[in-house]
Amino acid sequence: MSLNRIIGYQLVQAGIVTGANFMHGVGKPYKLRPVEFTILQLIRETPHISPTTLAKTLAMTTPSMTAWLDKLSKRKLLMREKSVSDGRGQKLALTASGSALVEKALADLLESEAMLLAHLSLGEREMLLEILQKITAEKT
Repeated sequence: MSLNRIIGYQLVQAGIVTGANFMHGVGKPYKLRPVEFTILQLIRETPHISPTTLAKTLAMTTPSMTAWLDKLSKRKLLMREKSVSDGRGQKLALTASGSALVEKALADLLESEAMLLAHLSLGEREMLLEILQKITAEKT
């Protein structure tokens, strides 16, 4: 059997192509690593998420998440706020510059992905997205 018939191999190859696309369209221009963009976008989608919930969502250890949050805080892209319901807990929010950056980065990423996948029909893109979501939903 050829490597071209192995789904895992094709997923890795697609990851290489989409990773390079991310770095060209978002990573270098905005000085964001994929994990940093993901953290910012998840905070944007889920305002006041806790660092612990965010770490669980990304299957990351709490110390690793803290390190990433520290880097993004130093860049003044996010802020930590005390939780009103739990005095010991924290909630995360984007700063105005963090919100603007992730909004522009997301628009550029969607545009570059559209160009990358232009050879696929809209139906094929939707099907691909649905299949990938099913695969990742099974990771637990």
